[in-house]
Amino acid sequence: MASKDALADRAGIPEGSGDEEASDSADGTPVAVGEYTWEDYKREYFYDEDGEPPRTGGEAVAFDESEALGFDSTRLSGRLSRGGTAASVLDGIVEARTVDVDPNVDEDEFFSTVEGHSTVVGRYDLERAVPLAKKSHFREVDRYWVNKPYAFVIIFHSERENERKYYVVEPHFTPIERDLREFLTGKLRTAIKYSDDDIVVKGGEESRGEVIARETKRLLDRYNLYEGDIAALASEPRAAGGAAEGEEGDDGGEEDASGVVARLKGLFGFEDEPVVRSGDLDGIAVRPEPALVEEDAPTLTEYQVEKLLYVLRRDFVGYERIDAIKHDINVEDVSCDGYNSPVFVYHTDHEQIISNVYHGESELDDFVVKLAQRSGKGISKRQPQVDCSLPDGSRAQLTLGREVSDHGTNYTIRQFKDVPFTPIDLINWKTFSLDEMAFLWLCIENHKSLIFAGGTASGKTTSLNAVSLFIPSQSKIVSIEDTREVELPQRNWIASVTRPSFSDDGKGDVDEFDLLEAALRQRPEYIVMGEIRGEEGRTLFQVMSTGHTTLTTFHADSVGEVIKRFTTEPINVSKTMFTALDLVSVQTSTRVGGSKVRRNKSITEINRYDAENDEINVRDVYQWQAESDEFLDTGQSNTAEEITFDRGWSPDRLGEELFTRRLVLAYLIERGLNTYTQVAATLQAFINDPDTILTLIANDELERSLEDLREMESVEIDIDPEKEEMVPRPDPLPEILEEVRGILREGESLLSTYEGERVDGLEDAVTSMAAGDVDPPGDLDDLDDLDDLDGPDEPDSPDDPDEPDEPDDPDGFGGFRPKGEDG
Repeated sequence: MASKDALADRAGIPEGSGDEEASDSADGTPVAVGEYTWEDYKREYFYDEDGEPPRTGGEAVAFDESEALGFDSTRLSGRLSRGGTAASVLDGIVEARTVDVDPNVDEDEFFSTVEGHSTVVGRYDLERAVPLAKKSHFREVDRYWVNKPYAFVIIFHSERENERKYYVVEPHFTPIERDLREFLTGKLRTAIKYSDDDIVVKGGEESRGEVIARETKRLLDRYNLYEGDIAALASEPRAAGGAAEGEEGDDGGEEDASGVVARLKGLFGFEDEPVVRSGDLDGIAVRPEPALVEEDAPTLTEYQVEKLLYVLRRDFVGYERIDAIKHDINVEDVSCDGYNSPVFVYHTDHEQIISNVYHGESELDDFVVKLAQRSGKGISKRQPQVDCSLPDGSRAQLTLGREVSDHGTNYTIRQFKDVPFTPIDLINWKTFSLDEMAFLWLCIENHKSLIFAGGTASGKTTSLNAVSLFIPSQSKIVSIEDTREVELPQRNWIASVTRPSFSDDGKGDVDEFDLLEAALRQRPEYIVMGEIRGEEGRTLFQVMSTGHTTLTTFHADSVGEVIKRFTTEPINVSKTMFTALDLVSVQTSTRVGGSKVRRNKSITEINRYDAENDEINVRDVYQWQAESDEFLDTGQSNTAEEITFDRGWSPDRLGEELFTRRLVLAYLIERGLNTYTQVAATLQAFINDPDTILTLIANDELERSLEDLREMESVEIDIDPEKEEMVPRPDPLPEILEEVRGILREGESLLSTYEGERVDGLEDAVTSMAAGDVDPPGDLDDLDDLDDLDGPDEPDSPDDPDEPDEPDDPDGFGGFRPKGEDG
């Protein structure tokens, strides 16, 4: 007979209360589908092999339900009801005490690396990151890694507060681990202070991180805090959470070593010979569930060592508490408004949201001082505000103490994009229409000056970076900025940055005026200026008037405001000189369908100065219609007519040139070729040799040829694939896909003329207009000196066949020269 507890493992249901349709279980016992009856129980535990009840003295033994249950069978329903109630209560407790995650997220996959190992941070760390009181009303909206396998971000929606929350999840530290971290931090400061390693002072972030890891492992080995194989740990953090080879000792001195070791051994609860219990990071068991990682373990596990290495690198080399946020490519701004204030982030998708990151009062002061020092600046109560550029290129505004801020120390960091967005991204976001982008491409390629105007965070610099891909790679470019934000692929580019004076009297200060003056001596064809703020704008228009194409940004909400601010104090550009500008693109940050978006309100031409009415005539080429979220082409463009005249084109040729650029952009969108490398290589190759790109498109070989295209010597496209993968590039909207497919259908007749053609010597084809890989013999004061590169000993002769009176024009430029250039 079965034990009385047999039913405890099963859902016992009284006989005759369910479906009679039977099936066989895995062990051959026939059971009814969806229920377990007394008859099933009898067959399994009461009947013999022949299906007969047991016998005593030849008499069949009657089945006693109460005996099988261990209690009165009439009370079964009540007990089951109470069990169901208890289960519901337990479910409620679990629901209230655990985070409500997205059911569509496969957490085993999310918390695993590509090698199949578990990540250092896992579900346990997520549960510890969210306060118990908030778990009941937090609902997951999004999650993604920012520094795998150490840190990820999860976006919650608080149903109670009706707002979004930005939570950084990093490895959780127990009290003992926090004590050890504090101890190692102090010892590391001493070790680094007396280190002879030049990397500490001159090295990059990666090199200094290696020094931190090496010194940490020396400390762990010296004080016997890790009993595993130090040499077996990888020097770079592996995906599964491993760590690196180590060496002995630090320079922190021996005078207090015994006391420190005794204190830490007391904390970890072992004597002189600890038991080796270093955990294996492979497999699911690495996840820091309480049952797997004891908070009072006798020694450190490899998992704990990896956590320590991560947080020490983060604090010494990274950005401490906001390091994970700095790794988030979706974040545009990071700010803390004062003491006891949370860190706020401006998220690409979720806008301004509050995070779970806080600084203590003294910690916030120290952090701001550290940011200033890392930027090469000083900040103090004597000089409590500093604008600076962080080592990664981000802009920071720092304020120390309460002297000028009632809430105390604060900072705002404008993130620098390592990988810029492209024209394809702007089209897919619907910031610009495809026709607008093709028009800007034609204008910039043909030396038309452009200002991007708009309010704060309207996307001016993003657009400036994107359209800079339309600058021909053979052109000389000089950029002028107070903080590096412009990123160009062209090699013939001088990146100039302002520099404040090292003294209080301002002597030695290098400002935009100085850089513009120097730029004129550098003979640029394009000047890219990060932003015009003041009187340097007058100098810039003087440069424009001499024929130098200029691209820049400016704070203004309309073309009228642009003209007003430029032609009045303090900039005070004369209205006649203002007409040296060709185009103004006005951008705005607005809402469409409840979502915050960026739109190009208009592309406006600056035509001529009307002396009689003392006004500047302007004309909109494109306008954004807010009510329909569409872009209107007004059908008229004086700028396009100027290009037609300068290039010697017919109106039909102008239409063809615009269409081929629309076709190339449409092909990139339709094929999903949207990475920076793919777009930059295609655009620059097209500018150098349009027929080559059209041939590749017609024969569907463009994607396969991109590696060859990026080898042009006049451009340098070196993008980290891991960083590119993190860029949140948008997918095209359905209406955009419909438009580009229509353009491709329209272009079939054009592409058919290129079908079947072969592109031999692809690299030579796209670099035919690029400068040769030679060293010039000395400084070149005039373009005529370039002739000496081919043969400095040969006399210059008007009959030289290498110097025809009429230059060859294989690219169809029709003798066009940039504005103001004599040729």
